[in-house]
Amino acid sequence: MKKYILPMLALLLALAGCGRESAASNRYEKHDRLINPTKPIAYGEDYEVHIFADGANLDAVKPPLEASLARGVTIVVEEQYFSVNFQEAAALNDFKPYKNLVYCGTVAGRDPVSLHITKTLAPKLVSAAEASGAELFVINNHYSRDQLILYLLAKDPAALAKLAADRSEQIFGYLLDRYRQRLARAAYQNAVIEDKFFADRPFSIKIPNIYRLWKDDKAGRFLSFIFQPAKPTRDKADKYISVYHEPMAANQVTPEWVYKTRQELGKKFMDGDYILEDRYRTEPDSIAGFKGLRMTGHWVNESAGGFGGGFQTWAFWHEASQTAYLIDNIAFFRDGWKLPALLELGMISQSLEPK
Repeated sequence: MKKYILPMLALLLALAGCGRESAASNRYEKHDRLINPTKPIAYGEDYEVHIFADGANLDAVKPPLEASLARGVTIVVEEQYFSVNFQEAAALNDFKPYKNLVYCGTVAGRDPVSLHITKTLAPKLVSAAEASGAELFVINNHYSRDQLILYLLAKDPAALAKLAADRSEQIFGYLLDRYRQRLARAAYQNAVIEDKFFADRPFSIKIPNIYRLWKDDKAGRFLSFIFQPAKPTRDKADKYISVYHEPMAANQVTPEWVYKTRQELGKKFMDGDYILEDRYRTEPDSIAGFKGLRMTGHWVNESAGGFGGGFQTWAFWHEASQTAYLIDNIAFFRDGWKLPALLELGMISQSLEPK
């Protein structure tokens, strides 16, 4: 009997390995590269930004950075993308492990923040800032595994002020992209619904399997998934992600088409949800690599007592298959901010692949 033990053990280990491989392969791993797992854990919330600057440098960067990063967006009420915190130089070491850091200083500055920058950055980067007069540097995962550090380095406070003003949109974009990727990575720690579910559909999409099927009307070309907490709670949002498609010989995806189609879908498939006419906006945007339109705003439902929430809808025309697609996201969260849920749903929506 002993002679069979090692072969049997090897077979069991192989089978276990296959199970792990199968489970791992059913994860959507696109966002795993965001972190460096060899580094210590990062502190702070995804939306918190900690900015360090001293004296005249603080006066130079505070107005443009605060205006850019603390901007709000109206969903049902106004919500902010980021919580902006200007920190004392004495706390430099304490905040090293935090997720989002912005250091602002001057090349020859003797203040603690400037000295920290010139000692931390590679000499060639400091030389580049000295030569050009002002530079923005982006470093990922320097002190901790999921970290974004932005360095604003200039020859003097005046150049630093101009750098912060000129690059404020870019700085916001870096932080927002990182925020979205963090939300996506967290969502995709779960396995996704298997590809075979989409075998007879003209598209596929990577939906975490913590979402359940809500509506599937093949005749109406409408598919929808919902995430709801296992137990009733006021601490997590209900989240919906829906995909609608229709044949379209030429591109007729206009703001009017998006509004009309979204209202029809709400009435037919979303239990009577409708968009408030004065509470939405439409703008050009891209989704899943295709240029189209994005509508955002406030929805309500009279049958649910007049309650509502935030939504975002992307639409585009897929020329290769002559099909119009509409991807809709809903966040229902009476007691909390809806923006994080919509950002997460947006990242899931980006995984759509027309066939």
